[in-house]
Amino acid sequence: MVKVSCSVRKAEEIVKSYLDMERLCGQCRSNLNRALKLLSAIRSGRARLGDLEGLLTLINRLHLSCHCGQGKRVAPEVMAILRENRDDFVVHIENRVCPASECSQLVLAPCQATCPAGIDIPNYVALVGEGRYAEALQLILEDVPLPGVLGRICEHPCERACRRGEVDAPVSICALKRLAYDRVRELRNKINLFSPRPVRKSGKKVAVVGSGPAGLSCAYFLARRGYSVTIFEAMPEPGGMLAYGIPPYRLPRDVLRDEIARIQALGVEIRLNSPVNGENGIARLLEEYAAVFLGTGAWKGSIPMPNHNLYDGVMDGVTFLRLVNQSLLEGSGRPAVEVGGKKVVVVGGGNVAIDAARVARRLGAHEVRIIYRRSRQEMPALDEEIEAAEREGIILDYLISPTGLGGSGRRLQYIECIRNMLSEPDATGRRWPVPVKNSEFKLEADMVIFAVGQKPDLSFLSGGADPVQVQVSRDRIVVNPDTMETSLPGVFAGGDAVTGPASAIKAIAAGKRAAAAIDAYLRGEKPSAAIKYPVKRKVAVLMQTTAREKSCSRAHTFDNQYLPEKQETFEEVMKGLEPETAALEAARCLRCDLCIACGKCADTCRKVGAEAIQLGYVEGGEGQLTDFERPAARCIGCGSCSVNCPTGAITLKDEGGFREIRMCGSLMNRVELITCRICGQSFASSRHLDFIRERLKGYPGHLHEAAEICPACLRREWVDQIHGMGFPPADWTELLSRAVEREAPVPVIPELEKDISGRFRVFREEREVMESIRPQVQKIHELVGELSTVIHAPERSTLEAGRVLNMITGIAEQMNLLALNASLEAVRIGGQGREVAALMGEIQELASRSARVATEIGIFIQKVKQETSPVAGNGNSAAGENLVFTLETRQQFNIIVQHVENVVRQVGRVASLAVEIGTGHEETVSAEEKTA
Repeated sequence: MVKVSCSVRKAEEIVKSYLDMERLCGQCRSNLNRALKLLSAIRSGRARLGDLEGLLTLINRLHLSCHCGQGKRVAPEVMAILRENRDDFVVHIENRVCPASECSQLVLAPCQATCPAGIDIPNYVALVGEGRYAEALQLILEDVPLPGVLGRICEHPCERACRRGEVDAPVSICALKRLAYDRVRELRNKINLFSPRPVRKSGKKVAVVGSGPAGLSCAYFLARRGYSVTIFEAMPEPGGMLAYGIPPYRLPRDVLRDEIARIQALGVEIRLNSPVNGENGIARLLEEYAAVFLGTGAWKGSIPMPNHNLYDGVMDGVTFLRLVNQSLLEGSGRPAVEVGGKKVVVVGGGNVAIDAARVARRLGAHEVRIIYRRSRQEMPALDEEIEAAEREGIILDYLISPTGLGGSGRRLQYIECIRNMLSEPDATGRRWPVPVKNSEFKLEADMVIFAVGQKPDLSFLSGGADPVQVQVSRDRIVVNPDTMETSLPGVFAGGDAVTGPASAIKAIAAGKRAAAAIDAYLRGEKPSAAIKYPVKRKVAVLMQTTAREKSCSRAHTFDNQYLPEKQETFEEVMKGLEPETAALEAARCLRCDLCIACGKCADTCRKVGAEAIQLGYVEGGEGQLTDFERPAARCIGCGSCSVNCPTGAITLKDEGGFREIRMCGSLMNRVELITCRICGQSFASSRHLDFIRERLKGYPGHLHEAAEICPACLRREWVDQIHGMGFPPADWTELLSRAVEREAPVPVIPELEKDISGRFRVFREEREVMESIRPQVQKIHELVGELSTVIHAPERSTLEAGRVLNMITGIAEQMNLLALNASLEAVRIGGQGREVAALMGEIQELASRSARVATEIGIFIQKVKQETSPVAGNGNSAAGENLVFTLETRQQFNIIVQHVENVVRQVGRVASLAVEIGTGHEETVSAEEKTA
């Protein structure tokens, strides 16, 4: 048995197991069915937070109203799961995310799951690909306040997790984010870049210490919630490490200032040159502000050489970059650090080391060399930054560790080093540098910059006559991981001051979480567990692409984006993507928010026998190939993949004589539909019929001829030949459009209900099929009542009616697959000439009717929604027509229910006939028994 980790799924399986029991009283069965419905809604992302309380009430009622004893057994089991794992249920409901990734509708795309801030990457990538830059930027701003900054300097862990990397190369997610910001900024006169001011205003004020990415993020999200926020910044320029740690050739200062201006437009006040310490410390802030957030960053560098104070020219990377960037911001024209003509050695392998080396090169250093104790593969700096450093003439030496410094007087002359070799991977897979004996050497250097670590400067916490009691451990502020609150009530912290040096996106994510926690604190509540998880949003747009476009490799390279003429300056050295290139890049996205790589489509296609789907990233394992163009050559258009897709990622559409099958908007195949040579109606794809003909090799020739006749015409011909009489075909369009004044029994169709003798012929196989499909039929009956309720509430009709239509369509697709399997089974076992062929055609016709009737219901629902919408001019609903449409809708659904039951009966008869041909077994029951 598969181990279940999802708490909601555990509760659902427990309820199902008790529902399967025979000895259940009516109260228990009713309550368990309602509980199952609520759990199903939670697992599919359709529930609201109030439904969780409703579920708790229902389980309590189950325990109290039980008459059979089973309810008293199941209620404690489910209640224990609800109480012990309440947070999992909340995340399912509020974020529409399953933490265990076991609810197919609530599985995050790997890119969004890996993004610390939980940006809705699949949707904004598609919007950028469609050229809808303003919409894409607005979507990004839901999760981060600095898209232009992140589009240039983010470490993009999302790209490392991108499933497309298993095919060729990851989607350039970060570059697409930058393009969305850049394009909207260019059109600022036409499009409002700034977010609107919050509608709700709170009387409470919050102080934020530090204007780095964590502080700006916290202020941004608090301001959007309606709080008055003031940021206290010690430096003369806002931005924290974004302004003083990252060189302008990577992050232009006009971009950073523009992003900060958007945050200020929300009403956030930024006080520069305002350090928080001494008498103006946190205690003073708490007198005026309801809460305080500490986002002071990590500004202290580290030099691991004990004798570094003996020589001039030895610095840490953080200080070096801060001094240079400060002089650039002030525009003094004189470098804060004299580097010209010197040999500079930078120690380290992160982005700070690369930045320090490239800055030294731009300041006129004679030679710049980076030494790193591991190999290139283990270097933590971004690949593009390493490549740019190499392009700019910086020397990179690997497997070297510094051991000392040497020189004459105060003048530094060399750095002592030793060579390393890497150990075998440890339990975490990491390889450690091991010194090589007798490999010591000296490396000539006039200046050495150590970029090997940094830590927060927390001296402001201990200053003043009465220092605040904020707990600190290992030079970091200690916070409650669930609330982000420090040991001092009302004081919160996040970013590098809590975690140590990390990326900008992690600091932004910390500020976002802290804002949610502060909001809950000021409302007197406990922060929801949902703040730890991203929000899975609905699909905004699907790019309509071809298989060839999907197959393209990455549309741009480093050489396309790097500007060599800028490498001697501090101007931006990497240009953004062109819109045409971005569209090609966005088309490569696999839309993992829809396709969860469950592999059911490939398995189904293989079982059918077409083997048209070949997706290596879905199949898993090394050496698995991906071929997006393979379905165009091998797909038969049966639609089995679409039926078995649990998320609706694969869609099927018949239009204009062709059938289109798409995966996440990408066209897999477009096949021609065959028209009946008698009635002229399309009824199957040409490839599907060719596939069936291939299966019928060796059978009588007239079976091949019958394949060119639609099932309805073939059935009439068969009835004429077998019984000597015909039955008029059912006009389903007329049935669906028939107006009714009252609810009445749906007329039965004679040829589907009785044979010539007036008795029903029923086999064991038919009863089994009917029993298995009965829950689906019952579900349709429930949906009838639900839709009737919706019509009486027009303001909810759009959402609810669409959901009902989706469920009806899904049931029709399941019937289609059931009919296909029964048909193939009849062909495999049978062989009795036109009888088998006619029944097979009849089943295919009934299955296609199911899909067509679902479409008609969709048209009818749209009509109902239009008729029940507010009347123009007076704002009132068309309430007088509600009852009429309710009755008509119920009548149409009753027709569908009857039709599906007829389909099931015919499926059972085909299966029974196949068995009868092989074994001769049959069973006859009376019409009265059948009706019962």
